Amino acid sequence: MSGLADDLVARMIEQRDLLQAADEHCQSVSARVTSRDESVTVEVDGMGAMTGLWLRPQALRLGPDALAKLIVDSAQAAAKVCVDRQNFLIAEFDRRLHALEKTPLTCWDGTTIRSSHG
Repeated sequence: MSGLADDLVARMIEQRDLLQAADEHCQSVSARVTSRDESVTVEVDGMGAMTGLWLRPQALRLGPDALAKLIVDSAQAAAKVCVDRQNFLIAEFDRRLHALEKTPLTCWDGTTIRSSHG
């Protein structure tokens, strides 16, 4: 029975490592977006929190309302980039996890067991 147990433990370790890598990659996502007029650049982390803001001199001539809107619009665009990147990573994680689940487990006598999920 050790073949099956060994295969099962190895699969669990691979699943854990895959989940940990996906989590680390999703947490490391960030994006930087510059407004069309290049007066504002905003950087956000994977949670959409602003981590950087750069204003060019012409940004200060926009007026407070226009500047605020440009900052918010740029931050929203950067957050969307982060969400798109995270969605890609999650889809890749899901693909790899399903492939792993489809891999048959080998018993001590060489016979294989296929997952009911695959």
